[in-house]
Amino acid sequence: MEKKRSITTQLKQLEKFAVEKGAYRAKVFDARLVVVDERVRMKCQIPLCPHYGRSLTCPPNVPTVEEFKKALDRYTKALLIQTVSPIMANMNDCSREEAKEFFEKHGKASSKEGQQQEVVEDFGNMRSAANKLHKLTNEVELQAMSLGFHYALGLIGGECMLCSECVGVCSSQACRRPYEARPSMEGVGIDVVQTCIKGGLPFEIPPTKEIVRTSLVLVD
Repeated sequence: MEKKRSITTQLKQLEKFAVEKGAYRAKVFDARLVVVDERVRMKCQIPLCPHYGRSLTCPPNVPTVEEFKKALDRYTKALLIQTVSPIMANMNDCSREEAKEFFEKHGKASSKEGQQQEVVEDFGNMRSAANKLHKLTNEVELQAMSLGFHYALGLIGGECMLCSECVGVCSSQACRRPYEARPSMEGVGIDVVQTCIKGGLPFEIPPTKEIVRTSLVLVD
């Protein structure tokens, strides 16, 4: 009983730690409520995501859905972490040149300068917010390990954006930031929307005023 009480206290500390580090909200819940659906992983290929087969942290370079399911069965608790940001905001850590390069590379350039500027700024905000959550996820994972949860495992929301461009699978180069990079929940088949509903932290879909980003740390 004392051990169970101690673990509960540690998990509450983990929630508090996430919020203190900048989370909008965080909540521990039963890992059995994490929803895994093969259809989520299928969406990486249909329609084909531009990161599929090119990013070291995206399918097929991450555990399969079946492999992840087996590992998930060994976990007892999970922690949802969420951050919130406006849908449109000024650029932060993403340079205008970098955003334009991304914008043009993916064939989204518009003939109207105003529309292009809008997308460039939105991308800058998106990357900054994504990296903020990514860093926070890593910090919570490390904190969980320091509390004795040695198998703590962090998964981010969406593709890894730590680098402006991944070194790629065929480059023969190793990941530039191997201790920080993490695969996405979607990449291993997690239904983020349903998991957040079951975990007690639902969010608005589609968003109208703000974007809630979610990551997950498995704890055991």
